[in-house]
Amino acid sequence: MKRFLLAVIVLLSISALGQTINSSQYQVELNFVEAGPYGQSQALDVTFGEQFTTNNRLQGDFITMPGANYTGYLGGDSWNLSVLCPFFAATSLPCGKFMPFVTGEAGLGRIQVGNAAASQAFAAIAEVGAGYDLTGKGNYGLLFKAGWGHFGPSVQGESNNGFLFYSGIQWGGGSNAEATAAKIAHIKQAEAKRMKKLQERAARAARS
Repeated sequence: MKRFLLAVIVLLSISALGQTINSSQYQVELNFVEAGPYGQSQALDVTFGEQFTTNNRLQGDFITMPGANYTGYLGGDSWNLSVLCPFFAATSLPCGKFMPFVTGEAGLGRIQVGNAAASQAFAAIAEVGAGYDLTGKGNYGLLFKAGWGHFGPSVQGESNNGFLFYSGIQWGGGSNAEATAAKIAHIKQAEAKRMKKLQERAARAARS
């Protein structure tokens, strides 16, 4: 048992050092949204983002609800909660690939009902979510988000507020040196925490 645990520790060390890690500078997302405002259950969100600082991404969103003739133009900040990465060391969620975040955006919502003139008003969305980078290289990943939004103009008989749930795909390009360095540092912290636990288990097995 002791030899087995030591072998696992060695393999984890090799795999951690052998990973090619990258945080992309530019991102494009295609999100499928389930939302409640204006009596609609589905929407589409296209997002363009750039990594502005180590953990902050500036982004712009173009949201459409074809059934309601609604379009939303929003922009804001998405903050990567990379500081939580070491807490995933004891789980099956791999640090460096799984990343939680919070997002806040504001902008303009525009809707046209029937033959009436289009109306527009202030819109804002707050979200929490997580991305799963399939390769760890920042090339592409899966996204899951949930939040609440004020979508803009008032429509008689329909609410312009509501909860929303996202699922989508993210593509990345380029490399952000600071974000990549931070990502690697958090991965090392998580691996060190995981290996410490394995070493403790190996020590207990040796004493038994």
